[in-house]
Amino acid sequence: MYEQIVQAVDKMKKGSPGYEGISAILNRYARGEINLDEAYYDLLEAELIAMPKRCGMSAKRPVTAEDELRLKEKIHEKIKEDLH
Repeated sequence: MYEQIVQAVDKMKKGSPGYEGISAILNRYARGEINLDEAYYDLLEAELIAMPKRCGMSAKRPVTAEDELRLKEKIHEKIKEDLH
């Protein structure tokens, strides 16, 4: 989930299909209006990110508060960059 959102931020380009929707959802997350899970499911429901494929069991590193803080900063930077 976290990795898919990071990938969505990395692929976000102003004017590209889905940009406005992705930007709006991630901006709400970055401002603390919704949590990571809500942002993820909003992106899925709006078909702005692909539904994950079924995969085998694998150990995934839990998302830390520091991870979320870096992600929010990255979102703010990306949106600010796209405004210029």
